[in-house]
Parts: sequence; structure tokens; C-alpha cells
Amino acid sequence: EWGTICDDGWGTSDANVACKQLGFSDTNAVAFSNAHFGAGTGEIFLDGLGCTGSESSLLDCSKSSTVSCYYGHSEDAGVRCHDDTIGSVCNYGDVRLVGGSHQYEGRVEVCIANQWGTVCSNSWDSTDATVVCKDLGYAFTNVATPRTNAYFGAGTGPIYMEDVTCSGSETSLLQCSSDPLLSGGCSHSQDAGVECEAPCSTGDLRLAGGNVANEGRVEVCMDNEWGTICDDSWGT
Repeated sequence: EWGTICDDGWGTSDANVACKQLGFSDTNAVAFSNAHFGAGTGEIFLDGLGCTGSESSLLDCSKSSTVSCYYGHSEDAGVRCHDDTIGSVCNYGDVRLVGGSHQYEGRVEVCIANQWGTVCSNSWDSTDATVVCKDLGYAFTNVATPRTNAYFGAGTGPIYMEDVTCSGSETSLLQCSSDPLLSGGCSHSQDAGVECEAPCSTGDLRLAGGNVANEGRVEVCMDNEWGTICDDSWGT
């Protein structure tokens, strides 16, 4: 029986493994979320995938023990694989993160004219960063951390966007206003980056705001979103 994959946590490493399993290149895959290629039908078999990229099959990746895809098939995951035989690199508007320690952070790169390029960090803020994370399916609390001045390393090639100003309602970075492309007022030492929040599973707990690891505000995960607990009746 065929079924789909929930896009909770779906990212570049997961997409690369899927492409490797399908016989395509295991690099340069682009992950898509929110049923980008249309909503499937039937069962949703996998949720909360956390591939490292070394696996040979998606079933070898870590995953949630239960499927809790809150919005059903509207969250179906998709992928565009790099095909070395035809040289396809990316499609207009694709976004990827490069240079981070995991798939939820990195230098922001956007595709225009089938070529990846970077974004200048002039005026780069949390609203702009959140649009990137939402586009990638990572905005689980609708808050992202912007990084400036090539925090994840300097890129190469064209710099496509400068003085980006997003309102927060956009679904793609290219929908945000910016200075004309290739305006020449920025260098790769100013490349923009983001840190998106990694997904959580229903029932996960964490401590936040404390001075040491074993203290802090108690937060619980429900439907891939962190929230707090009211202190009514809270006791030892």
C-alpha cells in the first residue's frame, strides 16, 4: 500500500536520502512541504523524520513513533532531486540552507535562473528569517533567528537580494520586497543566514530560561509547537 510522509521536520537531509533511495544524486535535493506537489490520499506512514544523510533508505532514518500530522495530507512532503544526467540544479524561487551544523540552520540561498545565489543581510531580521523557515516547513513556533555577516560562512556566485523587507505573510522569500537584484551594494561577507526551530513531538518537554541545564520554565510540545503550563495547582 502506498502512503505519504508528513512534512514535520522534513528537510534537506531527508530529501537527499529519498533521492539516493530513488537512484538520483544524494546531494543538492530540494525539500518541499505543505503538499507542494498536491495532497495525497490514503495513509500517512512517516512523521518527524530526522535523517542524517548517510542512510540508504528513509526507513533507516529516525522518526516519530506515532504519526500526528495535525493537518493531514495538506502537510505531505515532497522533493526535487538533482539529476546529473540533465544538469537540473534548482527551480526559480527554491530556497535552501547551507553551512549549518544541521538541516534547520544555515546560509540562505535562493534559486534564480537555475542558479543558486545568496541574500545580503542588510536589514535582515526575524520576520525575514521566519518567512524562510516557513517556506522550508520549519516554522513550528513562527519564530526564527536571523544571522548576519556570513555567520554560516561566505557563499559564492551571485547575491540576488538586498535590503529584504518581509511582512511575515509571504509564503516565499521572493514575495518580499527588496532592492533590485544584483545591485552591487553587498559582498559575500554580509551573506544572510537563519536558525529555524527544529520540530518537536507531542509530549516532549524542555526547560527554558534557566541559568543551568536542570532548571527553567517547563514547556511541552503539542502538535509540533512548544507551549507553557499554567501554574494552577502546580506543586512538588
